[in-house]
Amino acid sequence: MKTSTGVASSLLLRLDARSPTPLHEQLFEGIRARILAGALAPGLRLPSSRQLATELDVARSTVLQALDALTAEGYLVARAGSCTRVAPELPGLLEDRSRSLMNRSSRGPRLAASTRMPKAAPVGAPRLGAAPRAFRPGVPALDLFPTALWARTVSRVHARASTGLLDGGDPSGHAPLREAISTHVSVSRGVRCSPEQVFITTGTQQAFDEVLRLALNPGDSVWVEDPGYPGVRRAVLSAGGRPVPIPVDGDGLDVAAGLARAPRARVALVAPSHQYPLGVTLSLARRMALLQWAGRTRSLIIEDDYDSEFRHRGRPLTALQGLDDAGCVVYVGTFSKSMFPGLRLGFLVVPPSLVDLFSAARAAGSAPASMMEQAALAVFLAEGHFARHLRRMRAAYRERGEALVDALVSECSGVLAPRPCDTGMQLCASLAAPLSDLRVRDEAARLGVEVAALSDYFLGRRRDAGLVFGFGGVRPDALREGTRTLARALEAAW
Repeated sequence: MKTSTGVASSLLLRLDARSPTPLHEQLFEGIRARILAGALAPGLRLPSSRQLATELDVARSTVLQALDALTAEGYLVARAGSCTRVAPELPGLLEDRSRSLMNRSSRGPRLAASTRMPKAAPVGAPRLGAAPRAFRPGVPALDLFPTALWARTVSRVHARASTGLLDGGDPSGHAPLREAISTHVSVSRGVRCSPEQVFITTGTQQAFDEVLRLALNPGDSVWVEDPGYPGVRRAVLSAGGRPVPIPVDGDGLDVAAGLARAPRARVALVAPSHQYPLGVTLSLARRMALLQWAGRTRSLIIEDDYDSEFRHRGRPLTALQGLDDAGCVVYVGTFSKSMFPGLRLGFLVVPPSLVDLFSAARAAGSAPASMMEQAALAVFLAEGHFARHLRRMRAAYRERGEALVDALVSECSGVLAPRPCDTGMQLCASLAAPLSDLRVRDEAARLGVEVAALSDYFLGRRRDAGLVFGFGGVRPDALREGTRTLARALEAAW
């Protein structure tokens, strides 16, 4: 094993083979940091992968892995048969970011003056029975979860339970679990945090509710993705806010549209790494623009990172929170998608300036979830079982997603056009005119297949027709059979 360090003179990069951080991750972070700092100018041509590998004294595959990840996140642009360059659309954004970091206020995001009574909110799409079936969105691969291992872990924790666990514990969450989550998201998602910034919740919905009730005054505007997750709108309305639908296109949330519709919105609630239901990723340019807006207006960004651990190929994309230097982003995660929905455990990571506020808000109540299950989950993470489960699920979801796309192309070509699917456990497909996605949904339900209508996810006037498929909880053979049933539903609706 090498003990010396390698230096890339052309990029002034340094790798340390003695570090526990993999070399490709060191290279990724080194180039990313220099781009964000403006040291690598937009449009700059990078040395070839062979040249970098020689200068750094590493395998070329290590360099390619880092460059592929940087390209996926939008920092680099690579064209077949040509060179790799720093993305050209960043100069103004990075200059503005540097200025905003120098001039930003230390007061932190604006918060609510009072609390409110909840309002009624729309409900999501109905389910057909209790058991998972093709193509219910949002259901993980419960058939592949290591149930026996989890049961042994829970049993061991129960047998050794301390009086602190039996008494209910810290309202902010079990300390070892907060520490384990902090370590995990720092390594896997690029989140910058300490255990004190982590607060345990019963899932994303409680996280949304808690943050919005602290941030909103009655009638405050909140940017919500359109189309988007219906639970977001429910949370905004329950907190007394006014959801403002912001269009989502191939680059994610249209920040320019948000500035035009509600420039002084108090909060923006986004899923930048894997938007639901369209499955798109917020481009780097829009990430920077969103952060600039929040820093300038002292607004809050709630980052919903519900399933982006499951990137089918390559490393998961870096969280938006990892780019936030102004303390504007609250990062929200859940174990309902990565493990099983019945666990009812999630978490939020708040900026350092808000730790005391959230701690005080929690101090008046009891622990948000079972302390025993929190302790069991802490052990599950610390012993590496969770990381191994994630790796297995990524392979399974890649297989199931590809099986669904192949079946849709084979059985429904010309009527349905699946969107690209490289993350998570659901995909969206456009529906050919003049078919109504609501009618197709109802015909499919009549035949015993559950599929969601894309038009149900819109809040504004736009109503694109399409279908939303979940494939995480269904085996490939059942996906193919469900697609054949869906083809009959499409024929009946036509």
